[in-house]
Amino acid sequence: MSDAVIIPFPTQNTPAADQQRLRRALADLQVALGEQKKALDDWRFAMTELGIGVSGLGLALGSYQESLGDVETKLSGLRTEAVTLEAWAEGVLKDDQANRPAPTQAP
Repeated sequence: MSDAVIIPFPTQNTPAADQQRLRRALADLQVALGEQKKALDDWRFAMTELGIGVSGLGLALGSYQESLGDVETKLSGLRTEAVTLEAWAEGVLKDDQANRPAPTQAP
């Protein structure tokens, strides 16, 4: 039996196959990193846009607040005018009643 030839059983992972798997894994990693970078860039852009929008909203609210202050000032002035006009009207009515002759009583 010494004439028997032993044939080695083929292994699945030869050094060349390992290198190929490693190259594919690195290529997949590169793609994943590229997608992650794009997602991060998109997120940063969205945050910048959000910041611009919030800043614009802040300016608009400031302008609105200023407009409300102007309206308040005008309403205060109108209220003062209304009180003055009301006092004048009451004075005129009192004067009119004071200047009317007293009603006469029937005998």
